Amino acid sequence: MHWNFWPLALLLPITSDAVQFIQMPFADSTTDDWDLNAAPNTNATGRFVFDTVASLLQHWSNTRYHSGHTIVPGTIPTGTLLYHGRQDSDLPTTREWASFDTEFARIFCVEAVNCWFLTLVTTRPLRVLYFDGSSATKNGDGPIDTQDLLTWGAVLPERATVPWDYERLHRLCNLGNSIGIDAYIRMQANFEVMLCNFTDGVQTVTLNRLEDEERFPHHAYTFLHASAWHEHGEPRIQLDLTHLISLYDVAVAPSLVSIRYGQERRAHRVLGIDKRDVNAVLERVRAIPSATPSKSGIDWSTLFKVIRDRYATRLEVLQNILATDEAAAPRAFVIVQMALSPYRLYSAVPPPTGSDTAWAAPVFRLCAQSHTLFIESIQGTFTASEHLLLASAQETTREICRTLVGMWAEGVIDLRDSPTISESLTAKWKPRVDGLMSWLDWSLWTKCRPACGIEESCYLPGSPFSMEEWDAPEPRCVRLFEPYSGITDPDLNLLK
Repeated sequence: MHWNFWPLALLLPITSDAVQFIQMPFADSTTDDWDLNAAPNTNATGRFVFDTVASLLQHWSNTRYHSGHTIVPGTIPTGTLLYHGRQDSDLPTTREWASFDTEFARIFCVEAVNCWFLTLVTTRPLRVLYFDGSSATKNGDGPIDTQDLLTWGAVLPERATVPWDYERLHRLCNLGNSIGIDAYIRMQANFEVMLCNFTDGVQTVTLNRLEDEERFPHHAYTFLHASAWHEHGEPRIQLDLTHLISLYDVAVAPSLVSIRYGQERRAHRVLGIDKRDVNAVLERVRAIPSATPSKSGIDWSTLFKVIRDRYATRLEVLQNILATDEAAAPRAFVIVQMALSPYRLYSAVPPPTGSDTAWAAPVFRLCAQSHTLFIESIQGTFTASEHLLLASAQETTREICRTLVGMWAEGVIDLRDSPTISESLTAKWKPRVDGLMSWLDWSLWTKCRPACGIEESCYLPGSPFSMEEWDAPEPRCVRLFEPYSGITDPDLNLLK
């Protein structure tokens, strides 16, 4: 097998700084399996980890998949403003909630005799734990599952109610006191801070009485305004992915594998986890204060975003033309060529006859390893979480490349035997692209079609509005300015 590139290790400058990274050999092409016909294991969870990590702190994705599976340590930087609305002028002395957006905090004191609005600022980095999903939703079908593990040591859906939430906060903060956690981050359309101390690490900026206002419809829609700001992330929380805990990690929670089998992803939750796996999660959480900092230097968030950005639009366009044009194969082949341009080796050519695609294995390998080859070589510096992150990136890119390289190889064989790409390949390629996109299931492909107008916002029904659509939300355009539209009165009443 011939390769048209130098091994990466030979291109690294051999200095004292570089030597520490060259610790593990790169994958050996003679032992790796690069069979284009080998589909991923049906129980593989790498794609779920990949999409979860790529979607952390994003309102859109965590509304769509409301039952979170990830607990991540992080910090809120010094100088960050937090807000708290209340019905009296007393400063909180106990554990309470705050928010990052005034629109969220204000809801809790409108339509009151008095509306007092407290602005806080962080005086040092606050150490936090973040629960992904729609984790502030008091609903027994999954959003609070991961909190239950830390709070009660078991998933107790009957306690996913408002009356239990102060006890939940109290227990989480007791745990936080023992491991140096100042607050917990949850999301319910907006991100909230479960603040364990209103005097340690934060100080009061202002406490003002605000004019009286009705809650509806104005404040319900400003609440949605703030939600839309975080569709693609919340920058005021800095997560440490090198110590994340994922319930999709089969090394942490193997008991969930059989529970998930055959389920749609929206049905995935933590209910049914066995006691041994609960203890493993708790052990990982309690180890956070003493966890060894990562030495890899890898920016995992950027890596995942780069991979997703590289393929997301191309796959979406590819799916669209294959669905709308029965003779789309020639156009589809051009898109596949573009995507694989850096990996189409000069030496990779089909034999004179036959339809076997084994000759394209070097292209498959190069495509699949392009983003992770160096990272794979420094695994000796990794935390346990980073091993999971690497495996999820590898699994995801491998399946993308397997699908695209398989299509490319068939197109090349077709061109070997005829002057043009056969239109008949359209029917063969369409289910493959559909299958890949269903397998990846990236939430950024869920959008309003056609796009919304300038005074509208693409709204994905979820907590606290439109709970009747909770299980199968479809996005729609809503007006966030008068005349308001898109949200019904029963939805608005959920905030009362």
